[in-house]
Amino acid sequence: MTWFDELALRPGNPVNLFNSDDRPTSVDLTDATAMMLAMLIFAGIVLGPIMAETAWPEAPEPEEPEGLATVLTGLNERILGGNSINLTPLTMPDTSAALIAPDENETAIQGENSTPVMPEYDDDELIGLVENRSVSLMLLAMQNAHALYAWDERAVREHAAALQSLARSTLKESAGFSVSSDVEDVKTCFTLALESYAAYADIVQQNDKLNETQVDLAFQELERGSRYLREALDGLDQQTLHVPAEVVAVNLSVAQPSAVPADALMLMQRYVYDDRIGANEISLTLESAGIIHAYCLKGEEIAAEPGRAFLVVEVKVVNLGHKGDRRVYTIRTPDASAFTLHYRGNTYPPIKLVPGTTLGEPYAGVTLDRYEKKHGYIVFDVPDAINLSECFIRVNLGEAGSPVWALRKTG
Repeated sequence: MTWFDELALRPGNPVNLFNSDDRPTSVDLTDATAMMLAMLIFAGIVLGPIMAETAWPEAPEPEEPEGLATVLTGLNERILGGNSINLTPLTMPDTSAALIAPDENETAIQGENSTPVMPEYDDDELIGLVENRSVSLMLLAMQNAHALYAWDERAVREHAAALQSLARSTLKESAGFSVSSDVEDVKTCFTLALESYAAYADIVQQNDKLNETQVDLAFQELERGSRYLREALDGLDQQTLHVPAEVVAVNLSVAQPSAVPADALMLMQRYVYDDRIGANEISLTLESAGIIHAYCLKGEEIAAEPGRAFLVVEVKVVNLGHKGDRRVYTIRTPDASAFTLHYRGNTYPPIKLVPGTTLGEPYAGVTLDRYEKKHGYIVFDVPDAINLSECFIRVNLGEAGSPVWALRKTG
């Protein structure tokens, strides 16, 4: 056995380079090169003397270079079988370039021509969020501005809660977005708008009573939020604004006047009722109502907060006398807490009024003997823009009923 046979039978090297139908199989490039060199050396040793004594005609150049598969086709079978070899010179494909490592310049050029790996951004997600939430935010902001202008404290609280919820949930959703420089300004403006709307809600929800300072600050935050939202929208190439169903029917009309009950009493009209055991009759009258902005307590002025006022209501209760068979001649007047002011859906309880003010004696629940009366004042802290023609006061007398007085009702 020759060394070529040993090479062919060496582990890792196939005995047959080709299948029986002479089609090339997959051969490792290194193994194929080694085999080709071995065969050429072997052929040179065996056929060298014959080639030296033979005058070889000049071979014509092949029309097309033949590949490695053509050169090696059936070569091992011919050598091992003792068959003659076709010694026609062949033009071998130059594979040296493929085996030479590229220099630094070539590597740099390839790096320049290669497509860079782009980072993943959330631009589309941010743009979609801005487009879909902007209409809701704008309409809720308009609702809040309208409620502030009308000084409708109940509506302000309700609309502010809705705006705050939407702004904070959107802030949380957009916080995790990683965006490219193309929409960085859009995200910044959108975030500032959401923060302003949330700040507005915090201002108006500090307490149930709005004052002028709060309203001014609230309007500033609404204006700032709307301005930033406008800038965020301007930064979008295309604006496809989505209007959610829950805000399509938003009502921005002028606030409707409060529905004063049709059976409301007028000022100076009295309401007569029996005491709890039915032994005495009691007369309750609201005699007057007016707006003031300050009063004095022992020489010190007590002023309403900016944007607010005091509604002063004069109350008189009289024990009209005994009736029935029971020997009970005293009555208990209703407490001040039984009186509530109603205005545009808001309910206002009376504030605590101590004796010694320039308003006169504060009203309070007392025990009255027969034909005695109690006269005093109840004070409510109200918006300065309150319309008394839309106000009414309800008194909870328990089983004796809940009479209502309109503060600006005429015959």
